[in-house]
Amino acid sequence: MNILKPTKLKCIVFNQLRHTWTFLLFICDFLAQIYRTPRITDHQEQLANHYNNNNNNNNDLIMEQDMPEEEVGQPEEALPQQQDNAELVGRFNAIQAAVELMDAASDLDEEEEEEDDDVDVDVDYGDTDSESEFEEMYSDDWTSSSDELDEGKELSKSVLNVFLSPEQQQSQVASPPPMYTFKPLRLVKCQYRDKHVPGGFPLARSGHRIIASNSHLYSLGGYNPRSAVSAARHGRCLLFQELWSYNFATRTWRLELNAGNAANMPVELASNALTIHNNVLISHGGTGYPFGVSCSNDCYVYRTASAGATPGVDRLQVKGDLPTAQYGPGIVIHKNYLYTIGGTTGFDYTCDVYRLDLRTGIWENVYISRPEMRDDPEGRYRHEVVYDGKHIFVLGGGTSHSVYDLQRIPAYNLKANCWDYFETYPDQRAADADDGNRGYPKPRKCFSCVQHQSSTGDIEAFITGGLQGDFSTYFSDIWKLNLRTKHWYRIETATLPRPLYFHSAAHSDNGCMYVFGGIEYMEKEMRRRNDLYKMWMTVPKLSEMCWDAITYYNDNLDLYDRKTLLGAGIPKRFAERLPPQRRRRLDMSQPDPSMLISLYSNPKRARSTTQ
Repeated sequence: MNILKPTKLKCIVFNQLRHTWTFLLFICDFLAQIYRTPRITDHQEQLANHYNNNNNNNNDLIMEQDMPEEEVGQPEEALPQQQDNAELVGRFNAIQAAVELMDAASDLDEEEEEEDDDVDVDVDYGDTDSESEFEEMYSDDWTSSSDELDEGKELSKSVLNVFLSPEQQQSQVASPPPMYTFKPLRLVKCQYRDKHVPGGFPLARSGHRIIASNSHLYSLGGYNPRSAVSAARHGRCLLFQELWSYNFATRTWRLELNAGNAANMPVELASNALTIHNNVLISHGGTGYPFGVSCSNDCYVYRTASAGATPGVDRLQVKGDLPTAQYGPGIVIHKNYLYTIGGTTGFDYTCDVYRLDLRTGIWENVYISRPEMRDDPEGRYRHEVVYDGKHIFVLGGGTSHSVYDLQRIPAYNLKANCWDYFETYPDQRAADADDGNRGYPKPRKCFSCVQHQSSTGDIEAFITGGLQGDFSTYFSDIWKLNLRTKHWYRIETATLPRPLYFHSAAHSDNGCMYVFGGIEYMEKEMRRRNDLYKMWMTVPKLSEMCWDAITYYNDNLDLYDRKTLLGAGIPKRFAERLPPQRRRRLDMSQPDPSMLISLYSNPKRARSTTQ
């Protein structure tokens, strides 16, 4: 009879379906807030005009010799402080329901973390049989009128039409813009170019490395032959001697370090290895240009303003049995040691294992591979390494003319100091006897790889793209390997838009993978890119989904101070992911004087091109 009592019934329903109930409440409250329309700020109105004037297809290198002058937007009058405060309150009222629910979700996350991945929410995994596997979450149709608005004109807005002109806002009553939809295992292109002036984001590149924290993506180095010509003319490093950061919440790039503000920036910045340890970036190895002529075995530590440190680069002072100077290695941090495996000098290829004690700065050689004498893996470069606490798995890689398969995987045993081999299991769904595909990813090098821990505690590795040794076969597929079961799965709901290699990938702690840059293969040409894609590898905590939705609709939260954000209900740990508060600027078409501009671009000229 207890079930007939309303209080008991509520407890039973909430206990069994708490995640579904919470998510439905979030949707209902969020939809209710959509139709409460406070006013938009003039800053957002100016952004709308600026976004429309810029070309959304400006997705590659900015060249000096063939770029027309970019149109400069007209400055607008600043709003009075009182009006700013009133509009600020209205803006955050629109997301109050979402952030309050985020707090509740955060409490559930902390109390029963092991059950978070069983959230019963309406998640769209998509039609796995669909031929159109690549989809964009962010609509390219969000444009605004380019006509000048009357001075002092006030715009109405909702959470969904922040950047729309008055005419478009009226049309949105009948046809609102796309709603946020969480879709795991779907590749999404991150739209960032319209938020920057030329020189304010990385140019197209290959051979770079990226790594991620919970708030930022970092990109180090890389190469583009066309920018190298301009760099040589000006006496600069022929590789991209710069470190960029990308804030996930605001979708903005920032040039953190370059030769202008960091005297110790290395010049061997192609095919090095990059990792993050205690929120500090560490790089190892790499080659200068021409490739293989000048290689490095140094380790550098990078401090960035985005991480709250004084910007700078330090070369670690080390001693001991140093590894050979080479490029294309794989690195892993295990306890207090940095392990490096494999690489090439441009002529010789190894699979030797060295480690650096990060406390003492002492290198030691722990294993020299001798494949001609025993069952050791062949020398290789541009492989990828993943780590489960016991083994360092070496995936793929190759030499200048060969590649290694992904069926029988060598793994360095950290405790026994020897190589073990693991046979993997195929994905029967991907097997095609007519095509010769047995359900394994094809052998490859120059691909990308990230790892994350699933809700069951298993370590999963995701590989993307790459090429074979004959430089005639290129890949756009995405695969997952479970390191516990040794089972391969092809991601059928996601694929790169075109084959890609010499790109880089990284993952944030919330389970989202990012893929940036690389060489895109087309039938008649190959072009370097600076496109950025994201893919959720798992269903994250509900609070992470809420934060993703809030930043989807509000990508300028860095205009507000921390006190305002916290007062609006944004949890502290999410507010800390935002960059420092920026000041409103009248002319968004001009670079921020406080921001660094890439030395490899001409900020006054731009054209829509790809190298």
